[in-house]
Amino acid sequence: MLRGVSLLLLALFLLTPSFSYAKDDLLTVTEQSERVPLASGKSVWVKSICPKKTILIGGGGECLGFLNTQHKVVLTKSAPDSIGAAWNVECTNMNPEAGEAQAKAWAMCKEH
Repeated sequence: MLRGVSLLLLALFLLTPSFSYAKDDLLTVTEQSERVPLASGKSVWVKSICPKKTILIGGGGECLGFLNTQHKVVLTKSAPDSIGAAWNVECTNMNPEAGEAQAKAWAMCKEH
């Protein structure tokens, strides 16, 4: 029964016009911060903004740590901005020592 409901929901999602985009209709905008020194507990953030005449339909992010961060730079925010025009990403140094980090964000946009 649960499998049947899951398949029905998947079919509805795929067949709903508002969710079906042709690959050529999508535009991905990628931005990245500078590689910056971060004390323990401090963050770096970046925003990826959709171009004019497009709307934000999704996004994502990635955090890169260098030097003393020992891969302990974590993604602490990956979300749209308050007006739905950009994707925000925040990365925080969770290592007990300072290091360098870089935040990357991408926004998936569609012409409207």
